[in-house]
Amino acid sequence: MLSFWEKNSLLRYDVIIVGSGILGLSTACEIKERYPEKNILVLERGILPTGASTKNAGFLCFGSITEILADFNLKGEKETLSLVEKRWKGINYLKERLAENKIGYLSYGGYDLLDTPHSPAVKEIDRVNALLKQVFDNDVFQISDSKIKEFGFNRELVSHMVYSPFEAQIDTGEMMKTLLKYAQFLGIQIINGAEVKEVSDGKVYLWHSSMNESICFKAEKILICANAFVNKLLPELDVKPGRGHVIITNPITGLKFKGIFHFNQGYYYFRNYGERVIFGGGRNLDFEAEESFDFGFNETILNDLKDKLDNMILPGTEYVIEDKWTGIMGFTKNKLPEILNIDKNTIAAVSCNGMGIALSSYIARELTDSLY
Repeated sequence: MLSFWEKNSLLRYDVIIVGSGILGLSTACEIKERYPEKNILVLERGILPTGASTKNAGFLCFGSITEILADFNLKGEKETLSLVEKRWKGINYLKERLAENKIGYLSYGGYDLLDTPHSPAVKEIDRVNALLKQVFDNDVFQISDSKIKEFGFNRELVSHMVYSPFEAQIDTGEMMKTLLKYAQFLGIQIINGAEVKEVSDGKVYLWHSSMNESICFKAEKILICANAFVNKLLPELDVKPGRGHVIITNPITGLKFKGIFHFNQGYYYFRNYGERVIFGGGRNLDFEAEESFDFGFNETILNDLKDKLDNMILPGTEYVIEDKWTGIMGFTKNKLPEILNIDKNTIAAVSCNGMGIALSSYIARELTDSLY
C-alpha cells in the first residue's frame, strides 16, 4: 500500500504526458518553457522510449519529390503543402531547442533515387519547386544525375537523382539523450517502466507490480503522446502500427557518399553514418504483415534490403551487416497528424506517420496552444 508521503506528494500534477519519445518530451519541454510553474510528469512504459524515437535512421527530412507527388494524389496539393510546411517548421523548432553539435547534425543534403518507373518525377521538379516556394522561399529540388556515378550507385537501377540542400542527418541516440537531459534540466519528472492501463477524467491508472496494487495519478491535463501505441489506450482511434526495419553495415573504407537518400516514394531510405551505411524500409512489400506491434523481423524484408545494398547502393563492395533492429511507427489513412480532444481533461496527439523527428516539435507547439 502506498504511504501517506507518496499519496500526498507524488501522485498529483498539472500535466501528465503518456510517452517519452520525441513527441512526448518535446511537448513536455514546450509546456515547461512557456509555463515554468507547471508541474509535469512524463510516464514511459519502457526502460527506453519504446516506439520509433530511438529506432529510426536519423533523418531530418520533409518528403522526397516522389513522396510529395504521391501525397498530391492522395490528399491534394493544398493539404500536402500544409503538411510539408509543418514538417519543415518542426525541424527548425527542434534545431532551435537543441544545439546542432549536441544532436549530431550534419547538413549533407538529401537525394531521391529514381528508377525507371519513377523517372517521370524529374518533369515535375519545376512545378513542385514553384508550389514549395511559399514554404522555403527557394528552389527545393534539382536534378543531380552526375552524382549517381560519383556515389557508386548502379546506373542500370538508378535512372535519375534529385537533390535537396534542405535535408540533413542527425544522430538519433545523441538527439534523444540531449532531449532527455534538457527535459530533466527544466525540472520535468520522468518515470520509466510505467505502463499506463487506463486514462479517464483526469486520472491515469497504472499497475504497481511490487505493491500488487493499482496506482492512480491525477492531473488537470493528460496528453497521450504514445503515437503508434495510442490505440492500446484508445482503441477507438484509427491509428495503425507500421513496423520499420533498419540495418547497419560495418565501416566501409572509402565509402563514396554522404547524405540522406530515399527511393520508391520514401518507402526505402539510407544514409552514411561515418563510413557505415544505415539502410531501412521495405514496409511496402507486405503492409498487412508489417501492421504489427511485434519488434521481430520479417526475413523477406531483410533479404530485400540486403539485395538492394548488393545491387543498387553498394555494387561490387564488400561489407558486413553488423546490426539490425525494428521500430514501430503510427499511421493514419490520410497520413495527417491530428490532435484530438478525448474528454475535458485528455488530449491525444496522433499520428506522425513515419515523420516523428520532423513533426514532433511542431505538434508540441500546437498541443501547448490548445492547453491554456
